[in-house]
Amino acid sequence: MSAPATTGTVWSPEGTSRGTVVALPGRGEHPGLYARLGRRLVVDGWTLAVPAPGASTGEVAAALAGATGARVLLGSDTGALRAWELAADLAPDGLVLAGLPASASGPAPADRAGELDARTACPVHRGLLESDPGFTWGALARPAPPLPSAALPDLPVLWLHGDADPVAPVAGVRALTRPGDDVAVVADGVHDVLNDQFHRIVAARLVQFLERLAKGARFVEEAPARTATAGPARPRRAAPLNVSARLDHALRALAELVAADGATVTCDAMARARGVPLNSLVNVMLALRRAGLVTSRRGCEGGYRLARPAEDITVADVVLATEGSIATLRDSGPAAPLWADLERTVADFLTARTLTALEGDTR
Repeated sequence: MSAPATTGTVWSPEGTSRGTVVALPGRGEHPGLYARLGRRLVVDGWTLAVPAPGASTGEVAAALAGATGARVLLGSDTGALRAWELAADLAPDGLVLAGLPASASGPAPADRAGELDARTACPVHRGLLESDPGFTWGALARPAPPLPSAALPDLPVLWLHGDADPVAPVAGVRALTRPGDDVAVVADGVHDVLNDQFHRIVAARLVQFLERLAKGARFVEEAPARTATAGPARPRRAAPLNVSARLDHALRALAELVAADGATVTCDAMARARGVPLNSLVNVMLALRRAGLVTSRRGCEGGYRLARPAEDITVADVVLATEGSIATLRDSGPAAPLWADLERTVADFLTARTLTALEGDTR
């Protein structure tokens, strides 16, 4: 069931509940915006309780106190900061931090269209926000509070984040995760990761985490033994240098725009010409537009073109637009100076290369 946006809202299964998730919304949100997540959790036998905006610590504690089964505290955006802060005192069985603003964001969205782009690429949720009188526009322009001074409590933590989040770049979150934490970073996901275009896989990952808390359910993954003739090991994503699919897609699309020589090119045409999945490309182009690297035009003649000459856009600009930073480094340990030197070298290299280097055929 649901209740008006100004009050707390609870979604409960008809039978026995396997546990309760108490969700703390972020800037501009209200409980009604979590209806889709509530319906999904109810199907799996879980209760979702979303306290009213500005709920006191006592009200959040009360929502957890009456729960049967596993008790989980979830927060999104600034709600994630508050969930972290409350976890030590409320002692839930698990903590879920979605879209936590851990580092400085880019410029605040200039208008409603920009805020929609920053929040979600899901057409259903975009339409919901546009027609919702209870949603607070412009809330993302308010700075997020600082990270809690207390360390994360010793309990299971699930981090949910979009790797294209312009409000809370994922690099800041990666620096906070601990060994043993469950980290789920959604490719091409933006800020409202629970209500973004890939909300189904995010909900599935959340349910998997909940079932592990409630019943200890987990997969046993056995890697086949390697032999001397098995060939070289597959490179890990954590290698010192890794080009993400998102960055590769951005460079492929920009190569097509360079080749277009000022003409407007649609996402569909770029995707077909350069072999990029259309759904992924749509989010990549939004990120490039927010960074001021491309401009867009709507309508029958709509599409994208470079915002300035190719020789004035560096590869470093593209990396920052799509990844949020040149590199993600640990700032402690005996190798810290070495990694800092590597970051400077990579930054210098990428800054010295412009989009003119993409004029060749990269298909």
